[in-house]
Amino acid sequence: MAVEEKQKTTNISLRIPEEYRKRLQLQADKKGVSFNAHLLRILEIHLMSSGFGPTSVTSANGRLFQIRCEPYLDNVDETTWAYFVDEPKFEKERAYYLIGIGRTVLRDWQVKDKATVSKEVGLALLNFYNRQGLEIDKLIWNQYAGPESDGRRVLQVAEVPETLEQFLDMLISGNWTDRFVEQSDRSQDIRRGRQESALYR
Repeated sequence: MAVEEKQKTTNISLRIPEEYRKRLQLQADKKGVSFNAHLLRILEIHLMSSGFGPTSVTSANGRLFQIRCEPYLDNVDETTWAYFVDEPKFEKERAYYLIGIGRTVLRDWQVKDKATVSKEVGLALLNFYNRQGLEIDKLIWNQYAGPESDGRRVLQVAEVPETLEQFLDMLISGNWTDRFVEQSDRSQDIRRGRQESALYR
């Protein structure tokens, strides 16, 4: 079930050519959303695809997380980033995920900058899970077997649409389903051996 986020809003006046307004209105009507919601979706997709994906996440339970990311793997099979999920309240890293995109997906999406796109898709996924009401430090993917694969996810061609824009649009609107994701009852750092008492030090 999607969780509605409460965000501060600002009213602005936007002057655009009438031709653009008509085309945007037709797109909004086709999608069954308001003109304003359609403009926001376009802006969110642009920000994510141009390297401005959100790195601060507040969960449905009011927990604040900061996401750090570093390049992890870029080879013929996949481009993957490491995502470190920190909880500032405890000054602790709560989870460490490897999220990547398979080479066929990148080829079909006609991606030129594999590293940037992969990074932003990973951030978009973490924000998507958060909007679905999942605690992002408790995610488990059953895509790969074995404890060493705890926190590893690679998107493959059979599970995504034909274009990057379509995929980001599905994530923002909550219309995509990840059949591999589950939520544990414990955060990943606790699953990997950290004592809960260590959180309060």
